[in-house]
Amino acid sequence: MPASTFKKINLIPKDSFEFSLLGKSMKWALTVGRVLVVLTEFVVILAFTSRFWFDKKLNDLSEAIDQKQVVVRSYSQVELQMRDILARQNRVSEFVKSNLKIGRFLDDVVNITPVDVFYEQIVLRGDSRSLSGKSGTPEGLAQLISRVKKMEEIGSVNVGEVSFDQKEGNIVFVLNLGLKKGKNE
Repeated sequence: MPASTFKKINLIPKDSFEFSLLGKSMKWALTVGRVLVVLTEFVVILAFTSRFWFDKKLNDLSEAIDQKQVVVRSYSQVELQMRDILARQNRVSEFVKSNLKIGRFLDDVVNITPVDVFYEQIVLRGDSRSLSGKSGTPEGLAQLISRVKKMEEIGSVNVGEVSFDQKEGNIVFVLNLGLKKGKNE
């Protein structure tokens, strides 16, 4: 048997309206309308599906922000401790600095002290110093006074008290020393 050929059957009658200007315009409008509807549906589907991606992104960002806030909060305690330590360190460094100046002064006093002079008391105040002690000889005391006057930070030397201790055979003295301006800082 020979292969049967298909014949095209159009049950819709051909109308001249389809070929008219209005018909062509309507056909074009329907075609473009269908395309626009499909594109609009595509955009809506894209927007709907992208919402899940944006929600996930927003959730991830919220979690990251929360984690960073926790880290910042945990470091706030460390920061407070560091500020406290730095404040204490400043006080300690000021204390050490003043003690170094006192230490230098005491070293200078030890270096200028004659052999036969010893101290019973050394008083250090803001802008004055006081040396109380005993000297075996008048020359030792005179030597101490002249050496103290030569110290660069000493501005004035006042002999507060000088007496002779007959029991021990020593000269008891008190020297009041005034610092030069700016040397007590």
